[in-house]
Amino acid sequence: MTTTVVPPAKATRGPERRRRGRTWPLVLLAVLCVAPLVYLLTAYVPPEMSRSRVPETDTFAYVLLVAHIFTASVALIAGPLQFWPWLRRRGKAHRWIGRAYLFGGVFPSAVLSIPVSVQTSTFGVSSQLATGIFSFVWFGTAYAAYRAARRRRYADHRQWMIRNFALTFGKVTNTLLQVPVYLLVAAQDGALGRGDDTTLITHDIAGTTSWLAFVLNLLIAEWYLQRRYGSLRASRVS
Repeated sequence: MTTTVVPPAKATRGPERRRRGRTWPLVLLAVLCVAPLVYLLTAYVPPEMSRSRVPETDTFAYVLLVAHIFTASVALIAGPLQFWPWLRRRGKAHRWIGRAYLFGGVFPSAVLSIPVSVQTSTFGVSSQLATGIFSFVWFGTAYAAYRAARRRRYADHRQWMIRNFALTFGKVTNTLLQVPVYLLVAAQDGALGRGDDTTLITHDIAGTTSWLAFVLNLLIAEWYLQRRYGSLRASRVS
């Protein structure tokens, strides 16, 4: 008589643990989105030109700036909610948050950022150019996400939303990059002969962080999408 030894089944993570594993990155993401807003909005709530962090703006430019900031704030707050599994399972709530994100946040903020960047030359031409290109890509990815949802191509919609939110998160990345870029620029001041020219230093920092913020975020988003969806896409093609 022989006995068969059955190996113990591998322990698997329970549903609750898996949910926690998906939720904590979103909580961290939400904190990173809201924290800069608390600092940023203190200069614009209530609106008062004398407290603006962008100097040399007339009344019209200031109104555009405030509108851009508030609509971008809507996008930063609503963005993380789009990826929260609990809300994604509730279709109606998910759709309304998505509409708020796109029509109350991304679309108007992207359009407003063009005249804002043109009228505020404080941060240099490089920063203005980066803002202009960013705005077109930000608007374009949002439109692609919206069109995919309207056509019920939900897998494509999700991927375009990931790309778009990576751009939305660019403001946070820009803020995080300012200190290391400032240290890098400050270390090179003597070699570049800028001395105490604060305008050149400001242009260098603003231009560098403006480009890095959205390019770096897009690269990370594409890496994530290729890692998660690339094999599935390849199998469909083959």
